[in-house]
Amino acid sequence: MAGSQDRVVCDDLRLERFDHFPGALIDVPASELWRHLQGPSLFFLRGRQPRPLFISVLLHGNEDSGWRAIQSLLREHRKAILPRSMLLFVGNVAAAKAKVRTLPHQEDYNRAWPGTLNPDTPLARLLADIVGIVRHEMPFASIDIHNNTAYNPHYACVNSLGEAHLHLARLFSRTVVYFDRPLGVQSAAVAPICPR
Repeated sequence: MAGSQDRVVCDDLRLERFDHFPGALIDVPASELWRHLQGPSLFFLRGRQPRPLFISVLLHGNEDSGWRAIQSLLREHRKAILPRSMLLFVGNVAAAKAKVRTLPHQEDYNRAWPGTLNPDTPLARLLADIVGIVRHEMPFASIDIHNNTAYNPHYACVNSLGEAHLHLARLFSRTVVYFDRPLGVQSAAVAPICPR
């Protein structure tokens, strides 16, 4: 990535790209990210193992568990290099500000990835660009973190029944859910790329 920060313009959406994690974000709640990030942001964080882990959080603005988990991990490694490089996508900052899944005028950030029925929208094009970046970086694995919506146990979801996908899912939970609908979700878009 060129420089410490640059922007990729996609119609009315801008993807901010960082080659570091600004220290100011380590304690910022998801609802306050709008004060620091102008919108969807991609962070490339170097670690001892060069093949990155791709993680997406806040695809739904009211699901902040992934953001809190990332903050906890980065707090732990604040003074040390990460064990593995990380590509971190922080999605719907505007909806997080309002603590809602999406704003009324927005597409769902987890229905517009490649495979969506509407690939020509600004958000779908931006997310397709992210998949291109991810493919280029050849990640070790991908994890898309969402909140659970009820009193359910933790569970992992997969879009492929390949052994590598099932193995990764089982590292998180013994309960694994396979799904092929809805279309346009991050996990399905990245499943052909990783885990490998």
